Amino acid sequence: MKTLTIFIGICVCLALGAGAAPVAAGKVLWRDPGPIASRDLYWGSGSDLRAPKPPFTFVSEDTSGTKPKLDVTDATGVAWSVKLQTGNPAENEVHAEIAASRILWSMGYFADENYYVAEGRMDNVGGLKRAAPFVGADGSFGGARFERRGKELVWRGEWDLEKNNPFIGTRELSGLQMLTLIIGNWDVNPHNDAIVRVRLDDNTTEDRYLIADLGSSFGQVKGGVNEKPTRWNLTDYTSSKLLSGVVQGKLTFRGPIQGNQPLQIPLDHARWFVGMSSQLTGDQMRRAFEASGASPAEVEGFSAQVMKRLQELADTVKVNSAK
Repeated sequence: MKTLTIFIGICVCLALGAGAAPVAAGKVLWRDPGPIASRDLYWGSGSDLRAPKPPFTFVSEDTSGTKPKLDVTDATGVAWSVKLQTGNPAENEVHAEIAASRILWSMGYFADENYYVAEGRMDNVGGLKRAAPFVGADGSFGGARFERRGKELVWRGEWDLEKNNPFIGTRELSGLQMLTLIIGNWDVNPHNDAIVRVRLDDNTTEDRYLIADLGSSFGQVKGGVNEKPTRWNLTDYTSSKLLSGVVQGKLTFRGPIQGNQPLQIPLDHARWFVGMSSQLTGDQMRRAFEASGASPAEVEGFSAQVMKRLQELADTVKVNSAK
């Protein structure tokens, strides 16, 4: 679970588009991304100018959740939440979190502003506990996800992706639910979903709803018999099945988001989603995985599988729409 300070650090620098989904005033899940094929999935909601600048200074260790995390500042005084890459691939969330955030952002959903830092060093490090094995005596570290903390953002609480939220019945919520299974994200409990209040240029505010932790993606999702969920596992991600087909006018997935019931999406919602997802190109998808620090083989493998899943969804919707 992320703490209050981590949630405050969530950056939702999504480019403004034609407007948000028609729900309660001031509550926003999605904003029109404009021409999706022109979006830069390497930088996502950030940019090269906003990326973390060394040297880094250690502030404290974040002991929430289960992964090694630190709070640091960079050379320009910007605060960052740093999730460290572990030696065990099954426990490593760094690459998955960055790549997944780029994909959600490309489709108009709010996402963390995060970056991959291949290696670096922090000054004034001391008293580490869970992060100790991954930081050298001189403060050096290997691959890490840096998540920008914005002072203009205020954490407003948690929300549930499946129920009791303001977007029930909208195609925008259906789209985000589909994306969670397309990327194989199986840890979307409410404590990983954040509501962030953002002050706008006209001094008004809006509450943005987003998935705040995407690290448990690109592996085997929950729901299979005798199958444990995995993350950042190309073999599992490739072999896992996405769709069961269309049942009683609803696009039916093989797995659930949570619980035991497979996800079902109205066909008209799926058609809207396909209208966006079909604009994404293979080159864009590779850029998303390059940004995550993935190896060349992982970049090619994971990006190809995401595009394959999007095509499978599009083909299924097209065939059943023609009936």
